Amino acid sequence: MTGSIRARLIVSLAASAAIVMTLGAVLTVALTSHFISQRIDARLTETASRATALLTASDTATLSPDLSAILSSDLTGVMALDGGELVHTAQLTDVDAEMLAAVTSRDPVAVADYRAVAVSLDAGSLLFESASEDPTPVRHLVLAIDTTAREGIITSITTAAVISVGAALVILILVAVVIVTRGLRPLSTMADRAAALAGGDQTTRLPVGERDDPSIARLATTVNAAFDAQEDAQNRVRSFVADASHELRSPLTTATGWVDLFLQGGVTTRDSLNDAMGRVATQLHRMRQLIEELATLARTDAGRPLDQSPVDLGPLTREVVTDMRIAHPTRDIRLAPDGAEPALVLGDQARLAQVLRNLVGNAVSHTPADAAITVARSSHGGRHRIQVADTGPGIPAEHLPHLFERFWRADSSRTTATAGFGLGLAIAQSLVEAHGGTITVSSSGERGTVFVVILPALRTPAP
Repeated sequence: MTGSIRARLIVSLAASAAIVMTLGAVLTVALTSHFISQRIDARLTETASRATALLTASDTATLSPDLSAILSSDLTGVMALDGGELVHTAQLTDVDAEMLAAVTSRDPVAVADYRAVAVSLDAGSLLFESASEDPTPVRHLVLAIDTTAREGIITSITTAAVISVGAALVILILVAVVIVTRGLRPLSTMADRAAALAGGDQTTRLPVGERDDPSIARLATTVNAAFDAQEDAQNRVRSFVADASHELRSPLTTATGWVDLFLQGGVTTRDSLNDAMGRVATQLHRMRQLIEELATLARTDAGRPLDQSPVDLGPLTREVVTDMRIAHPTRDIRLAPDGAEPALVLGDQARLAQVLRNLVGNAVSHTPADAAITVARSSHGGRHRIQVADTGPGIPAEHLPHLFERFWRADSSRTTATAGFGLGLAIAQSLVEAHGGTITVSSSGERGTVFVVILPALRTPAP
């Protein structure tokens, strides 16, 4: 591809330069030819005017055989004619004289290799005398200038222009090859690096040079960012699979162990059997909970549509807070007063309730028993805001960027005591974004942790 681009660029530059240079050369030759023709015509017209004034200055004039009175350095030859009959010629061959004998125009005209002009005289005002003949009246003269030198000049200029254009094109093509090759070298390097990436080398990136063209540098930067995102996604998938398999392996191993113990006869009493079945049920419940959470994430990642119906966040918030108070009667879970007007959003009521339960449950699980949890709702600027705040010790700043990562927990030990799989906040974020909203977190040791969910308000038509 690079070679094809290079060839097209060079051919395009060469063709464009050839057209421009050719037009310039043609224009130069044409202007030069026109300028020389104008100079010749001006000289011929001026000489004819002087000859007319000279020959008509007296009533009678006599021409000598060499026509020295008329022939000057500006003229190549002179012809004297009596009507249409040739009387005499000076410095013109017979063939040229025959061709020029037909000239009667007072303006310069082209005849063969000459520019000629006619000078008309009154009958009998000019006589031509020779030693062998009687004086002959001359009715008009033809003055001529040879244009052979002019044609030679034009030919020389044309030849020089052709040679110059050809040489300039050769030099231009050579320079274009060097410049285009150097200019496309980053693309060639990118192609090699891309081939290495396609071959499985995920650590290779496209080079970004400080002296590269801004467009090429931007292309390389964008492609590198895409490769980085792809590598990050692959790493996240691998980590996700590893974490999911680990989380599933733990309850599965525990349940299998109790079943094996029962099959081997290790459970002999009714109480031990009930205890074993209870432990197996607990682990199966954990597995089902994990699978449901993974299914929720898979559905939101796949962009599957949620239920779309008007949901009032006021009753929904009060319902969630009431349920959490019943589930945790010893905890101080408060609901801040809100307005009487409905806070309508378009979405899935069950999923939005799941988001609030996850946030409140997360606050209950990670704060001391004496910490207060407050749920507040407000509306502003076409958006509804739900805030879940606690008065716990807060979250370390280095942990905040990882809170919404899947399977991430501040406590790296994976025991049942840690309560949860590290998917609650990831699910909450995924569901909020599926509703077109955002979720953020802030925390400090002085005021605890605050989660804020912002959802777009449902626009209702005016009555």
